[in-house]
Amino acid sequence: MPRNLLEKNFKHGRSLLIRLDHGSDMIAEMTEIARSLEIVTGVFNAIGALSSAELGYYDQVKNEYDKIAVEEPAELVSCSGNISVRDGQPFVHAHVVLADRGGKILGGHLMKGCVFAAEVYLQELLGSPLVRVHDPTTGLKLWGEE
Repeated sequence: MPRNLLEKNFKHGRSLLIRLDHGSDMIAEMTEIARSLEIVTGVFNAIGALSSAELGYYDQVKNEYDKIAVEEPAELVSCSGNISVRDGQPFVHAHVVLADRGGKILGGHLMKGCVFAAEVYLQELLGSPLVRVHDPTTGLKLWGEE
């Protein structure tokens, strides 16, 4: 078995359709939903629009995120993410593709996103939780064994 293959078998838990609150921060609201529903492992997709956003691009040499400010409304063309456990709490990790009024796209790691309107499909996964641990090669907290 490859060393990076996490051998975990999950069963599908709740399948949820969620409308996020206008004006909320997408990451903060998804984190609060996971916490309040006690979801520690899951995957999600979302579409909609953001009033503004902050994206991240991971600099693989410096091992830190460069921030990209999106200070105008944008269509949330695509958002995919997951929920796992980091530092004992639910952790929401999401990547997005945004489009401006001219159709120009920008994508990256979603750090913040002010919701104009967003609809989310969240699939809870039941089983032993995925836990993020420090990976010395990348400097990131990735899925691993505690």
